[in-house]
Amino acid sequence: MGFLIDGNKQDADDKREIVAQDNSNEFIGVSDSQLRRLYIQTEKDISRYNNFQMARKIALNSAYGACGNVYFRYYKLANAEAITLSGQVSIRWIQNKMNKYVNRILKTEDVDYVVASDTDSIYLNMGPLVETVYKDKEKTIEEVVSFLDKICDDQIQNYIEDSYKELADYVNAYDQKMQMARENIADRGIWTAKKRYILNVWDSEGVRYEEAKLKMMGIEAVKSSTPAPCRTLIKDALKLIMNGTEDEVIDFIEQSRSDFKKLPPEDISFPRSASDVVKYHSTATIYSKGTPIHIRGALLYNHYVKINKLENKYSLIQNGEKIKFCYLKKPNTIQENIISFIQDFPTELGLDKYVDYDLQFEKSFLDPLKAILNAIGWSVEKTVNLESFFT
Repeated sequence: MGFLIDGNKQDADDKREIVAQDNSNEFIGVSDSQLRRLYIQTEKDISRYNNFQMARKIALNSAYGACGNVYFRYYKLANAEAITLSGQVSIRWIQNKMNKYVNRILKTEDVDYVVASDTDSIYLNMGPLVETVYKDKEKTIEEVVSFLDKICDDQIQNYIEDSYKELADYVNAYDQKMQMARENIADRGIWTAKKRYILNVWDSEGVRYEEAKLKMMGIEAVKSSTPAPCRTLIKDALKLIMNGTEDEVIDFIEQSRSDFKKLPPEDISFPRSASDVVKYHSTATIYSKGTPIHIRGALLYNHYVKINKLENKYSLIQNGEKIKFCYLKKPNTIQENIISFIQDFPTELGLDKYVDYDLQFEKSFLDPLKAILNAIGWSVEKTVNLESFFT
């Protein structure tokens, strides 16, 4: 169990979710229409203030970049370096302070309780503290989350403020402007790389959830280039990873594979935007050397639609067109391993029976999932070893 301490506020989407879910206040004597107007106004305020926040953030980031640009009127490399180094010092300072704080509470020495840190946030492992407090006691998630929330509000928040006051004095700052607040309390977290993680969140900035919600950063499931059914499957798999067992995940993968193969080619193909279709076209060989795979599929599609005189049914792919592409098994009627299309798969070309569902499933679902499972030492399929013969 641990929590995220962040220097940033949540984004607008998170705030909308909070507004929609926070029903702790009862509006007695307020009509449905008034509540609806309040909800709509709150949505607008969230969007407006988030825009204000982002405008200031982007302007400040641009100012930092300009300071390091030799063509900027007020260019001074020392100022740009000072900004970067100040950020590094600030986050490392609180990281060291929090490690000392938890070590002192748990009477340990030189144990690193900060799981990870980012530009403006740290991730603190509070599992050992929870185990110490609830040793030999039955505990529920709700009790643990409430305990950590209280510890943070009553103790850690004040400690962080005092620590940054100490830093301000140490660097002789004009004023103490560093502020950090507890953001998420999660019982599980997986890091696959820097800024790529998943948290199983039970409390987000004071909003308590009945069921844990996943907070994902840099994970394939949120990418628009992944087929829509796979994005859903990946999210379901991640929930199971966070709350289930390895065998349950393996069974889910096998069931997903079976369901995946029943989907039409349109649903399992990769969405892309086709640019430079004209650039890579070749009269002699259909496509030129070095053509990106989805553009190669687009040029093959255009060629065979023309050859089979299907232009009245299927539009040709032009530059800037939103398309989909999928892999084909070889040998096939066009002797290529790829085909693209705009909306409907061109069944008249006789390629639907050659769609490589196994490779599509591997690339769109298994590969993103493997990166996460490898981080925790889980497999995507059941393995047989010598130990299994003796169990």
